[in-house]
Amino acid sequence: MPSAKRRLAVIAASDSDLLSCMKTLDPKLAVVHPDDALLLSDHPADAYAVLGGTEPQPLLLPPPVRTFIEREIAAGKRVFAEFTGSIGHVYFEPPSSTRYLRLAVAAEGWLEGEPRGALIDDQCGERLRPHAFACSKTAPLLSYVNVQAHDRIQAHDEEWSPEDEDRERALWFEQNGCLLVCAFRLATFSRARHAPHDRVRKLVRYILGWLGGQEVPDFEYPRHYRLAAAVEPLSKGLRAPGSEPGADEIRKAAERALAWVERAGILQNEGKDGALEGLGTEIDYTGRQRISRIRRADCIGELAFPYWLHSRVSGDARSDRISRRLTGYVLDHYVCRDPGPLYGMMRWTDEAWGVCYQDDAARALLPHLFRCLYEGTSERLKDCEDVLLFLVRTTGTDGTRRSRTDNNLLTEEELERLRTTPGNLPSAHYNAYYYAALCLAYRLTGRELFRETAVKGLSSIMAVYPVTKREQSQTQELCRLILPLTWLYAVTGSEEHREWLYRAANDLQAFAHESGAYVEWDDGYLAAMRHKAGEGESSLLARNGDPVADLLYSNNWLPLAWIQAYFVTGDRWFRRKWLDTVRFMLGAQIVSSDPQIDGAWARALDVERMEVFGSPADSGWGPWAIESGWSVAEIAAGLLMGLLEDELLPLHAADLHLQKKG
Repeated sequence: MPSAKRRLAVIAASDSDLLSCMKTLDPKLAVVHPDDALLLSDHPADAYAVLGGTEPQPLLLPPPVRTFIEREIAAGKRVFAEFTGSIGHVYFEPPSSTRYLRLAVAAEGWLEGEPRGALIDDQCGERLRPHAFACSKTAPLLSYVNVQAHDRIQAHDEEWSPEDEDRERALWFEQNGCLLVCAFRLATFSRARHAPHDRVRKLVRYILGWLGGQEVPDFEYPRHYRLAAAVEPLSKGLRAPGSEPGADEIRKAAERALAWVERAGILQNEGKDGALEGLGTEIDYTGRQRISRIRRADCIGELAFPYWLHSRVSGDARSDRISRRLTGYVLDHYVCRDPGPLYGMMRWTDEAWGVCYQDDAARALLPHLFRCLYEGTSERLKDCEDVLLFLVRTTGTDGTRRSRTDNNLLTEEELERLRTTPGNLPSAHYNAYYYAALCLAYRLTGRELFRETAVKGLSSIMAVYPVTKREQSQTQELCRLILPLTWLYAVTGSEEHREWLYRAANDLQAFAHESGAYVEWDDGYLAAMRHKAGEGESSLLARNGDPVADLLYSNNWLPLAWIQAYFVTGDRWFRRKWLDTVRFMLGAQIVSSDPQIDGAWARALDVERMEVFGSPADSGWGPWAIESGWSVAEIAAGLLMGLLEDELLPLHAADLHLQKKG
């Protein structure tokens, strides 16, 4: 006969996700505050959970309570101790961040269906590193590891030394299996967004089953967020064959994104004071995510794009005002107006005041250049020309510009060197959108210098293609080439340039996933940004074949790029690619009661799980990073521009004429 269920008592100072699960299983659960826990001695339970992960500091039980719990353990009763400063013989170093660490299944067979090396992310949580001499020699169930991997550690990475197991242990048994020690914050696993959810759910079930002495039935575990694909009647973001998102659905997704910009506190004073960069990847145990309060010219300028397009789609005058304010904020405050060779230099951020990245500057300008194109206006076009002329003056003889310039280093000699020697940087990451902006500016102004520079630069990239200077991945380079190659063809009508566009677009299909996303891939692993965790900017890609999509560096560029390629070429194949990407983006949008994240898109997406999950190695922009410009603005703008097909496609009649002539 099955054993009787143990009576469980919980010692906790606050409610939590883990405690909520326990209450679901036992509505009459005894819960006491640590200060009052000695009351349990009058009505002893069969098992105890001591939950410390809801408070700023690890829980230290008052000595009388500690003595009682220790006696219960010695009597053979089961105790689960989570984020406690000391229990049994074990005590710990001070709490430390797990920003670049990951939990790994360290032993086979205990976590249902999960192999040794399976990874769990606690999203920049906190751990208590045990003093090794105080621990038993039992092998841990979970250990902390620092690896560049996606879902699990590969076979040749799976060796944990005994010393590693002692020092990095995170979940393990003590005292003849009666004490289960959890040395990290688990209590708030949902609001802290531990991932992947199915693995975390199994972990919680295991702990509750061990405490209760019997298997725990599966039930609805708390979810702080879901992706729209899991909320809407979709399956992994997929629709029935032949169906496509409707205009109302696309518009709703874009409007939810703009609502996030405002609810999350990104938009400042209706755009009069610009906008903030977005959210950092770090999530604390309360579920609050770090806000990046830097003002970046690129993010501010990019946010002007969806607001302007929304005004065109909806007739909303407020959206148009916000867009104009954001563009004005960039052009009024981030462009150097000092007479001399630095005139027109666009500053990167309010912090990196003397730094100029050409691709970031270009993306700050592109929304206004498109406005000028489609509205037939020249308002502030001269300001955009000034910025591009500075960039051209500091571009090499091969049409490529070095990754960035710093004003304090731009002596007369250095300026001369920049314009008289090759830049030697055939990289879409650093230069592609610079060329797109040059092509658009040529269309608007007729300045041959802009077109010549774009032709020269993109020719340098395509001369070495596909082995360009990659930063994040090959996928990123291809995604980032579609828009500039589109506009190169638009301003030259060259059959060779048309072939370049189709080559890049077709090559990208090798990385297409059924969800509509393009997964990260890098032939030869040539990308520079594959650093050890925490040592610099880093790709999400650990190994080719990982089912991970990047919505900060790769997929985010495609909604706008595909629809522009369709407008310029008239080829409905590009429109189908736009619909595939839109279908994915609609499914990948975050749905949550938390206004800080609802309606946004995070950087890393596991396209098999349709969940935010990926390597946290990047020192600045981890899996949960949400960029207001690069991700949310670019995606929302691409969604909205497609809704203006009937209005905008005819304006490209000259481009279509070039195609037919070719």
